[in-house]
Amino acid sequence: MEYSDRLLALRTSPPSLRPAEAERIARDLYGLAVSIHPLPGERDCNFRLRTAGAPGAAAPDDAPREFVLKVTGAQTDCTGCLVSVLDHLAEQDPTLPVPRLFPTQQGEAVGRFTRDGIDFDTLLVSFLPGDLLRGSSPSPTLLRNMGSTLARVDVALQGFFHPSLTRRLAWDVRHLPELAEFSGYIESPSLRESVEKVGASFRTCLPRLRGLRSQAIHGDCHAANLLVDTDRQSVCGILDFGDMIHAPLIFEPAVAMSELLTDAMAPLEATAGVLHGYAQHQWLRAADVELLYDIIAARHAVTLLVHAWRCVHDTQGARVLDDAALHAGQSLDRLLLVDRRALTATWHEAAGTPAPPAPQTVDLARRRRLMGAGAELFYEKPLHLVRGAGVWLYDADGRAYLDVYNNVAHVGHAHPAVVAAIQRQTAILSTHTRYLHENVLEYAERLTARLPAHLDACIFVNSGSEANDVAWRMAQMATGHRGGLVMEHAYHGITDAVAALTPGAGRPQDPRVATIAPPPADLRVEDAMDVDALTAAAQATDRAIAALAARGLAPAAFFIDTAITSSGIFDPPAAWAAAVAGRVRAAGSLVVADEVQYGLGRSGSHFWGFERRGLVPDIVTLGKPVGNGYPMGVVVAGRGLIEAFQARFGFFSTFGGNAVAAAAGLAVLAVLEREQLMANALAVGAYLRAQLESLAARYACLGTVRGTGLLLGLEVLGTDAAAAKRRNKRIVNALASEFRVLIGYEGPQASILKLRPPMPFHRDHADLLVQAIDAAAAAIDLERG
Repeated sequence: MEYSDRLLALRTSPPSLRPAEAERIARDLYGLAVSIHPLPGERDCNFRLRTAGAPGAAAPDDAPREFVLKVTGAQTDCTGCLVSVLDHLAEQDPTLPVPRLFPTQQGEAVGRFTRDGIDFDTLLVSFLPGDLLRGSSPSPTLLRNMGSTLARVDVALQGFFHPSLTRRLAWDVRHLPELAEFSGYIESPSLRESVEKVGASFRTCLPRLRGLRSQAIHGDCHAANLLVDTDRQSVCGILDFGDMIHAPLIFEPAVAMSELLTDAMAPLEATAGVLHGYAQHQWLRAADVELLYDIIAARHAVTLLVHAWRCVHDTQGARVLDDAALHAGQSLDRLLLVDRRALTATWHEAAGTPAPPAPQTVDLARRRRLMGAGAELFYEKPLHLVRGAGVWLYDADGRAYLDVYNNVAHVGHAHPAVVAAIQRQTAILSTHTRYLHENVLEYAERLTARLPAHLDACIFVNSGSEANDVAWRMAQMATGHRGGLVMEHAYHGITDAVAALTPGAGRPQDPRVATIAPPPADLRVEDAMDVDALTAAAQATDRAIAALAARGLAPAAFFIDTAITSSGIFDPPAAWAAAVAGRVRAAGSLVVADEVQYGLGRSGSHFWGFERRGLVPDIVTLGKPVGNGYPMGVVVAGRGLIEAFQARFGFFSTFGGNAVAAAAGLAVLAVLEREQLMANALAVGAYLRAQLESLAARYACLGTVRGTGLLLGLEVLGTDAAAAKRRNKRIVNALASEFRVLIGYEGPQASILKLRPPMPFHRDHADLLVQAIDAAAAAIDLERG
């Protein structure tokens, strides 16, 4: 299939029709005796008709009447859409300055005729008086009126839909990534580089665009589609509804502002008048305005790419865009040089939307002085992040980063339901659990309802570290033992007590703790374990128990991060966990499931990681994700064990379980269920894993894919462990600096790419991630070659 057949309007294709033929159509189909004047058209043939009588009238009117005859190839959907939208607008707002439709003599909205065996459609609409905006110099008053008139059209279009509005139109900026493959057609190297830069940046905007308020819009407001009353400085006609689409509402003013620039009608700063006028009739959100720069730049890039394609494949159509392409190139150069943040701030002011707080430059020397030189920072070029939304984080310059790392914002950064719950409760009361409050009780009920029946009571703290600290003390109290078992290279927190449960963190291993070797990396839940593998798991556990016994200790608790994350991200079948758990229980140990990283549905298949492992824990610990970033930790166990611990130690946490934290926790559980985020983790995780496995098969520097759901690992290979670690860090830093995708690294040799995004991570986001890893791995393999 030719590319122009896949994207409508890439090629111009008006039918060839002589004025004499149009005159005959007007007479035969509409009963009009007319004079004919051709009008321009990109994909249809247009004629201005002038007659002394109204169509179908028995006798002529006193005054001449004027119409426009539109002839196009038989395209039922597009023609039908035009008929439907003109009828809809006439019904919803008869005062709008848009064409009115006239039927044929037989009362049909669409006329039809055949020539040389080819069918054509015809439409007869009113001719609107006025001067084309092209050729004038619009005043601020006219620009504001232009925006308000477009907004009135969009208000009238609310609720309108037609299947053809979803057709693939080349001018729809959402297809810029497809058009970008033709950037090689752009002759100027510098202009080609600018277009490619805009295209790469725009890819990261697509998921956010899909989250904006959308509806049917005109979508093609340029200087040849607007008629103006120069005396009144107002729009008196909006023409050509043939490029209507269903799209984010902000596209309407964005296209108009962009076209003013590519038609060289107004300077950049003046286009804010259009936005101001539009916002008087259509409510816009800050998120809409934040993407305005990207949409305008993308529209410029589309103009240049369509023109470049036509120069090769449709020279006549290219001539129509010669001036627009020239101005688009000049305007794009200016756009890329302006202070985007300052420009967007003026647009927020024009639209009446709240601008993000002005960023402040962080002085690294000041940070080191106040926090110590060892205070850890991600990435070689530290990021100054100022806000987050969903799976996106934004830096001080307004750049968006795809977050594929932070599970703290479990249901998405700044999720409005969680934010509202926190704000609402903060405004009422925030106090501890020594007073009665319903929130913490309701949260405990909803949480334990998700757990096995024997896990029926909670202790509330502030973090996963504190939760593991309490679980460690509780296990020692319950068993009378002082030893601990963990996976090799495990991580369970930062308090002094649980630091013992975090071996290999640059400190001597605590003699009270022994480690169990992890399962094979290529062993998955779906696999059946052979006898040798089960024997190896049991023997590894026996060795750890024996190591404790040699020091005069017995295990009080076996702590397991149920994704086995820090050890390298493993996903063994239940038989492995059964072999380990059976041995540790026989030694008198409790089993503690650390769900800080894998709980709350992240595996996709199960709400809890211990369920996926086939474990029945004695204690479950939770941390950062349960409050979506609000400090909160939970220890869940049987009521008898918790009451014994309370009686022994009189444990109390000042902030643990406070009313605000409980409100946040309740909101997180509600969002998980309402938005079906566990099912999303299952579907998107499977899709992402398949894409990563495809990459790994293509690149020598990539190895196994590990994990499931939305906690995955991708092994990076090298000639030795040090080389693999260096490559891994290169990929992580390249993704952050070049592709604005944030991931981390994991494993004992730091050779595993760690992918652990917020739960609303969708296939579009997965595609952006895979594209970034693809490019980074290709660069490494190329160096090897």
